[in-house]
Amino acid sequence: MKKLNLLKIIIFLITIHFISCTNEFDYGKIINAVKTLEFSNVTQTTANVSGNIITDNGASITSRGICYGIDNNPTISGPKKLYDTAELGNFTCTIDNLEPSTTYYARAYATNSYGTAYGVSITFTTLKATVPIISSTTAANLVTATTAKTGGIITNSGASNVISRGVCYSSTSAVPTIANSKTNNGTGIGSFISLIDGLTPNTIYYIRAYATNGIGTAYGDVKSFSTTTATIPTGIITTTASAITLTSASSGGTISNDGGASITSRGICWSTTTTSPTIVNTKSINGSGVGAYTSALTSLTPGTTYYVRAYATNNVGTAYGNTIAFNTIAATIPNGITTNSVSSITQNSSICGGNINTDGGATITSRGVCYSNTNSNPNITNTKTIDGTGIGAFSSSLTSLSANKTYYVRAYATNGVGTAYGTTRTFVTSSATIPTGISTTSISSISQNTANSGGTITSDGGAAITSRGICWSNTNSNPTISNTKTTDGSSIGSFNSSMSGLLPGVTYYVRAYATNSLGTAYGPARTFSTLVPAIAVGQSYQGGIIAYIFQSGDSGYISGQIHGIITPSVNQSAGVTWGCSGNSIGTSTFFGTGQSNTTSIINSCLTSNTAARICYNLSFGGYTDWYLPSYFELEKLYINRSLIGGFNNVSYWSSSQYNSTNAYGISFTTGATISSTKTSSLYVRAIRKF
Repeated sequence: MKKLNLLKIIIFLITIHFISCTNEFDYGKIINAVKTLEFSNVTQTTANVSGNIITDNGASITSRGICYGIDNNPTISGPKKLYDTAELGNFTCTIDNLEPSTTYYARAYATNSYGTAYGVSITFTTLKATVPIISSTTAANLVTATTAKTGGIITNSGASNVISRGVCYSSTSAVPTIANSKTNNGTGIGSFISLIDGLTPNTIYYIRAYATNGIGTAYGDVKSFSTTTATIPTGIITTTASAITLTSASSGGTISNDGGASITSRGICWSTTTTSPTIVNTKSINGSGVGAYTSALTSLTPGTTYYVRAYATNNVGTAYGNTIAFNTIAATIPNGITTNSVSSITQNSSICGGNINTDGGATITSRGVCYSNTNSNPNITNTKTIDGTGIGAFSSSLTSLSANKTYYVRAYATNGVGTAYGTTRTFVTSSATIPTGISTTSISSISQNTANSGGTITSDGGAAITSRGICWSNTNSNPTISNTKTTDGSSIGSFNSSMSGLLPGVTYYVRAYATNSLGTAYGPARTFSTLVPAIAVGQSYQGGIIAYIFQSGDSGYISGQIHGIITPSVNQSAGVTWGCSGNSIGTSTFFGTGQSNTTSIINSCLTSNTAARICYNLSFGGYTDWYLPSYFELEKLYINRSLIGGFNNVSYWSSSQYNSTNAYGISFTTGATISSTKTSSLYVRAIRKF
C-alpha cells in the first residue's frame, strides 16, 4: 500500500513538471479549480448563486461570476452575472430579470489568461407570479367635509406589471374593494398619493390601498377617517361695479371656500330698495364651485342707485359677500339719429328711413319719419310713419304724396323722455304721367258669345284714375278705348271685366286700360277665340280642317271630351321621296303613332326635304306641331277625303316603314295600300292632334 501511494505522488509531480515545462496548461481543465456552491433567496424574478475560486494556476483571474440559462451547463456566451471583484475565494451573485415559474441552470466561472473554468451546474426554479405586495395604506390627512388625501406603498409587483393602483373607499363597507369607489393613480410599484373628493360631510370612511397586476388585485391595510361637518360657503368678496351704463353694469365675486359642500349656484343679487339684497331679489346665476366669476346686471333703470352682493349656495345654505352700491347713468332722449337718403321717388310715393344709435337709456316706443310739403322742419304733429321700436336701422314708405311737389322729411325716435329728430332731407315728387304697371288678366269662361278678363293697375301715374276696364277687337291686334270697351271703376288695383255680344268661332284681341287726366295707358294684349257652335269633320278649326274625331278605343280618346286630327287644307308636297333608302327605322302602322314615327325618322334620317321632315318643319295656320300620319291615320284622311277637300287622285306617303327600302302609302284614287320604294316621289299631307 505504501508503494502504491508513493507511485501516485511521483506521477502527480511528473505531471505538474511536464505541464510547466511545455507551457500548454489549460486552466479550464483543471479539476475543482472552480466550484458552484449553492443557490438561495429564490423569488419570482431573482435568485442568489454562490461559488468559490480555488486556484488561478499561477495566472491572475480577470473575471468571475455566475452564468445561467434554461439549458444545462450554461457558458459565458449566454446570460451571466459578473461579480465586481476578480480574485480567489467565495462570492455570491444576485441574478435578476428572471421569469416566474421557470427552471434555471447556473454554475460559477472564472477566467484568466489560460481560459475559463466552470463549476458544476446546479438547478433552481423561480417562484410563481403573485398579486402585488402592498406594505401600507397612507393614513388620511388634509381631511375636509368633502375631500381627503391618502395613498399607499407598493413594495413588490408580484413578478407581473402593476397596471393600476390607487385607493378604494366606502362609507358603508369596512373592507372596501375596487368594486366600491376608488381612485386611479398610475402604474408600477413605489409610493403614490391619492386625492379623494366628492365625499359626504360628517361621515366615517374606510380606505385601503390597492394594486392590480396580471394575476389579480392586492390590498393594503384598512384605515378610516371622518369628514368634517359642512357649513355655508365662506370667504365671499363682491367685485366693485364697472362698465356702468344707463341700463347695465358688471360685477361679480370671489369664493375662497365652499364650506365642505359643493357650491351649486353662485352669482350676485341686487336691489334698489334694500341695502342687503338676497337671492329672493333680482339675481344672476354664474356657474358653480369656488373661485372668481363675473356677473352682468341688465335691464336696469337709468339714474337709479343699486345695491349689490355676491352670493354662493351649497346644500347647507347661502352665504353673501359685502354690499357695494353704484348709480346708473340718467336717461336722455334718443341720440345719434340719421335720416336716410330718399329713393324710389314717384308721383305719389318714396322710400326713406333712418338709423338710431342709442335709445338714451329709455326704450324707444316709436320711430319712423315725419314729412310735410309746407314745414321745412317737420315733426310728429305732421304726417308721419311708424316703423317699429328700438334702436337700429329702419325703412319707411311715404305714400299719398302729391305729384311735382317739394317735400321735407326727417327721421324721429320717441322714448319716455321725449322725441329726437335727425337731419332734414328734401325731395321733389315726379310729375304726373299716365297710369303705369297695367297688366291684362288671362281670358276665362270663354263661350260662343262671351268671355271674362280684367286687369291690375299698380300706379295711377300721380293723377287720379277716372276710368278703367278692358277694350277688345277682332280686327285690331292692339285695341283701344275707341273699340268696344267696359268701364269697371276708377282706382288702382285689380278688377274683373265681362265681354258679351261676341261672334262664335272668332279670334279676339283684349287689353286692360286705365285713364287719368293725362291720358290712357294699356296693358299687354291677350288673344282668344270664341267657341264654334259644333265640331265636325270638314270644319275649319285650329289652323286646318278637322279630318277625324277620336272614337272610343282610339289612342287619344278621352270620355266626355272632343279630340281628333286636323290636316291643312292643302297638300304639303306634290311629290317628294320618303328618304333614307336602306336605313331601317323603327316605326308603326298603328293609329296614334304618326308623331312618334316622325320623330324617329327625323332622328335617324338626316336627308333634307323628305316627307317626314317637310311635316316636322311645317308652320301652318299658326301651329308648328305637324307630323306625317301613320298608315292607319292616313287611312282616316282617305275615308274623309271628300269632307276635308284639297286631295288629288294620287298616292300619299305615310310615316310607316315597310322595310329598309320600302314604305307604306295609300292610293287616293282607289284606296289601295301601296308599298313604294323610299326613293319614289309621292304626295304629302301633314296632320296634328287637337
